Amino acid sequence: MQGDCIENQEIISNIKEINKRLCNEIWNVVSSEQTIQGLSPRLILPSINDVARISEQEARVLCTSILNSTSYYYSIETPTENSYQFTGNYALKTRSDLSIYEIDMGNTFNKIVNVEFKAHNPEASNIKKDIEKLIREDVVGNWFHLFKNMDSGTFSSVFNKFIQAINDNKQYVNKTISIVFCFCVVEKKIALQKHFYFTPNINIDLDEYSRQFFKQNNLDGNSSSNEENGWELIRT
Repeated sequence: MQGDCIENQEIISNIKEINKRLCNEIWNVVSSEQTIQGLSPRLILPSINDVARISEQEARVLCTSILNSTSYYYSIETPTENSYQFTGNYALKTRSDLSIYEIDMGNTFNKIVNVEFKAHNPEASNIKKDIEKLIREDVVGNWFHLFKNMDSGTFSSVFNKFIQAINDNKQYVNKTISIVFCFCVVEKKIALQKHFYFTPNINIDLDEYSRQFFKQNNLDGNSSSNEENGWELIRT
């Protein structure tokens, strides 16, 4: 069963390592207007009116490149196991941005992680939809989020949307939720990473857990500590 992987700490550790590598790849990407550096990957950022475009697509492409050097397999735009009614009158299959697989003893692919990529400050409704998928699909989730830059209010604004999105999906929380969140800031070359792990009837109320998880505590990258409120601070 896919959900059997949900408490595998090796998987969580590997997801975090992949996210770290992905952040560093992103920080070394140059735009089509810049000079290539020694660590620049083959991927470049397209420019619009001399301004580099940063989107979730670059993160997904670089992630697949990293996965190619691991023992994992992956698929993109993976059809979901469950049906969802985000619009219209009927529940339909949707897609996960990327899924990661390992091979079991029977040489069969076993989906272990669903990944959702986001960029900038998306609408709350978009966050809610993808959070619902990560909660209901019964495998470990990985949320990788890109920001071009940030100020004192950036994380506060986005984090409040996550708190609301999780609370809005609480009717689906009848088992452990395991999601790694990683927020990568391109221009400042810092990232924050933390594992959301909630088990009904063991942890405190879901809304309170979410508020504590996304609690603001000097999350501006200027701290000398590698951890703030449980967040791992990643730098180049």
